[in-house]
Amino acid sequence: MKIDNLEDYFRGQQVSLQWLPILRALALEMSANAETKELRSLFFKIGEHFANDAEDRFQAVQSLVQLEEHLNEFWSQINWGWVDLKEAKSYIEISHQAAPLAEAFGNDALEWSVGLLEGFYQSVFKVLGASETMVVQGIGESSNGMDIRLRFGRPD
Repeated sequence: MKIDNLEDYFRGQQVSLQWLPILRALALEMSANAETKELRSLFFKIGEHFANDAEDRFQAVQSLVQLEEHLNEFWSQINWGWVDLKEAKSYIEISHQAAPLAEAFGNDALEWSVGLLEGFYQSVFKVLGASETMVVQGIGESSNGMDIRLRFGRPD
Protein backbone atom coordinates (compact mmCIF):
# COMPACT_ATOMS: atom_id res chain seq x y z
CA MET A 1 0.00 0.00 0.00
CA LYS A 2 1.42 3.35 -1.04
CA ILE A 3 0.40 6.59 0.68
CA ASP A 4 0.51 9.54 -1.71
CA ASN A 5 -0.24 12.22 0.83
CA LEU A 6 1.12 12.67 4.34
CA GLU A 7 -2.07 14.47 5.39
CA ASP A 8 -4.20 11.50 4.31
CA TYR A 9 -1.98 9.16 6.30
CA PHE A 10 -2.13 11.38 9.37
CA ARG A 11 -5.90 11.81 9.17
CA GLY A 12 -6.27 8.05 8.84
CA GLN A 13 -4.59 7.67 12.22
CA GLN A 14 -6.86 10.09 14.06
CA VAL A 15 -9.93 7.96 14.64
CA SER A 16 -10.06 4.38 15.88
CA LEU A 17 -11.01 2.03 13.07
CA GLN A 18 -13.57 0.37 15.31
CA TRP A 19 -15.47 3.69 15.62
CA LEU A 20 -14.90 5.30 12.22
CA PRO A 21 -17.73 3.57 10.29
CA ILE A 22 -20.16 4.22 13.13
CA LEU A 23 -19.25 7.90 13.38
CA ARG A 24 -19.50 8.34 9.61
CA ALA A 25 -22.91 6.60 9.53
CA LEU A 26 -24.06 8.76 12.44
CA ALA A 27 -22.96 11.91 10.61
CA LEU A 28 -24.78 10.87 7.43
CA GLU A 29 -27.97 10.12 9.32
CA MET A 30 -27.81 13.35 11.30
CA SER A 31 -27.14 15.40 8.15
CA ALA A 32 -30.11 13.79 6.41
CA ASN A 33 -32.48 14.54 9.27
CA ALA A 34 -31.49 17.93 10.64
CA GLU A 35 -30.43 21.35 9.41
CA THR A 36 -26.81 22.48 9.67
CA LYS A 37 -27.73 25.14 12.23
CA GLU A 38 -29.45 22.56 14.48
CA LEU A 39 -26.52 20.16 14.23
CA ARG A 40 -24.03 22.90 15.01
CA SER A 41 -26.08 23.86 18.07
CA LEU A 42 -26.23 20.21 19.17
CA PHE A 43 -22.48 19.84 18.79
CA PHE A 44 -21.96 23.12 20.68
CA LYS A 45 -23.85 21.57 23.61
CA ILE A 46 -21.80 18.39 23.32
CA GLY A 47 -18.64 20.52 23.39
CA GLU A 48 -19.88 22.26 26.54
CA HIS A 49 -20.39 18.91 28.27
CA PHE A 50 -17.00 17.74 27.05
CA ALA A 51 -15.37 20.83 28.60
CA ASN A 52 -17.36 20.55 31.83
CA ASP A 53 -15.72 17.20 32.47
CA ALA A 54 -12.29 18.83 32.17
CA GLU A 55 -12.94 22.31 33.60
CA ASP A 56 -10.89 21.74 36.77
CA ARG A 57 -7.77 21.69 34.55
CA PHE A 58 -8.36 25.30 33.55
CA GLN A 59 -9.67 27.01 36.70
CA ALA A 60 -6.27 28.14 38.00
CA VAL A 61 -5.08 29.60 34.69
CA GLN A 62 -3.79 33.18 35.03
CA SER A 63 -2.70 34.08 31.50
CA LEU A 64 -3.32 33.29 27.85
CA VAL A 65 0.07 31.54 27.68
CA GLN A 66 -0.89 29.32 30.62
CA LEU A 67 -4.27 28.59 29.05
CA GLU A 68 -2.61 27.51 25.82
CA GLU A 69 -0.23 25.26 27.76
CA HIS A 70 -3.05 23.64 29.76
CA LEU A 71 -5.20 23.18 26.68
CA ASN A 72 -2.35 21.62 24.73
CA GLU A 73 -1.60 19.23 27.57
CA PHE A 74 -5.27 18.21 27.57
CA TRP A 75 -5.49 17.86 23.77
CA SER A 76 -2.25 15.88 23.66
CA GLN A 77 -3.55 13.37 26.22
CA ILE A 78 -6.57 12.56 24.06
CA ASN A 79 -4.85 12.86 20.64
CA TRP A 80 -6.89 15.88 19.57
CA GLY A 81 -4.07 17.95 18.10
CA TRP A 82 -3.03 21.29 19.57
CA VAL A 83 -4.14 24.88 19.79
CA ASP A 84 -2.48 28.23 19.23
CA LEU A 85 -4.03 31.24 20.99
CA LYS A 86 -3.26 34.82 19.95
CA GLU A 87 -4.54 37.98 21.50
CA ALA A 88 -5.77 40.47 18.92
CA LYS A 89 -7.20 43.95 19.33
CA SER A 90 -10.72 42.98 20.44
CA TYR A 91 -10.70 39.18 20.39
CA ILE A 92 -8.62 36.05 20.86
CA GLU A 93 -7.72 34.01 17.80
CA ILE A 94 -8.01 30.28 18.32
CA SER A 95 -6.28 28.04 15.78
CA HIS A 96 -6.95 24.39 16.53
CA GLN A 97 -4.67 22.08 14.56
CA ALA A 98 -5.35 18.40 13.82
CA ALA A 99 -8.71 18.00 15.56
CA PRO A 100 -10.21 14.70 14.37
CA LEU A 101 -13.58 16.20 13.39
CA ALA A 102 -13.15 15.90 9.61
CA GLU A 103 -11.86 12.37 9.86
CA ALA A 104 -14.53 11.22 12.32
CA PHE A 105 -17.56 12.76 10.63
CA GLY A 106 -16.35 13.56 7.11
CA ASN A 107 -15.31 16.80 5.43
CA ASP A 108 -18.92 17.70 4.65
CA ALA A 109 -19.75 17.63 8.37
CA LEU A 110 -17.15 20.26 9.31
CA GLU A 111 -19.73 23.02 8.91
CA TRP A 112 -21.65 21.67 11.90
CA SER A 113 -19.14 19.51 13.79
CA VAL A 114 -17.01 22.62 14.47
CA GLY A 115 -19.75 23.43 16.99
CA LEU A 116 -18.06 20.93 19.30
CA LEU A 117 -14.94 23.09 19.51
CA GLU A 118 -17.03 26.26 19.78
CA GLY A 119 -18.87 24.83 22.78
CA PHE A 120 -15.71 23.46 24.34
CA TYR A 121 -13.78 26.72 24.15
CA GLN A 122 -16.86 28.75 25.19
CA SER A 123 -17.08 26.69 28.38
CA VAL A 124 -13.38 27.07 29.08
CA PHE A 125 -13.56 30.86 28.78
CA LYS A 126 -16.70 30.86 30.94
CA VAL A 127 -14.85 28.95 33.68
CA LEU A 128 -12.20 31.67 33.53
CA GLY A 129 -14.84 34.35 34.16
CA ALA A 130 -15.61 35.56 30.65
CA SER A 131 -18.65 37.75 30.15
CA GLU A 132 -21.80 36.23 28.65
CA THR A 133 -21.48 38.78 25.82
CA MET A 134 -18.26 37.15 24.61
CA VAL A 135 -18.65 34.12 22.34
CA VAL A 136 -16.57 31.59 20.46
CA GLN A 137 -17.35 31.39 16.76
CA GLY A 138 -15.81 29.41 13.95
CA ILE A 139 -14.45 31.68 11.24
CA GLY A 140 -13.72 30.95 7.62
CA GLU A 141 -12.82 27.73 5.94
CA SER A 142 -10.58 25.20 7.57
CA SER A 143 -7.98 23.40 5.51
CA ASN A 144 -9.48 19.90 5.39
CA GLY A 145 -10.22 20.16 9.08
CA MET A 146 -6.54 20.27 9.90
CA ASP A 147 -6.58 23.97 10.89
CA ILE A 148 -9.87 25.02 12.43
CA ARG A 149 -10.02 28.74 13.11
CA LEU A 150 -12.21 30.24 15.80
CA ARG A 151 -12.51 33.61 17.45
CA PHE A 152 -13.45 34.52 21.02
CA GLY A 153 -14.93 37.98 21.35
CA ARG A 154 -18.06 39.98 20.76
CA PRO A 155 -20.28 38.37 18.10
CA ASP A 156 -20.19 39.74 14.55
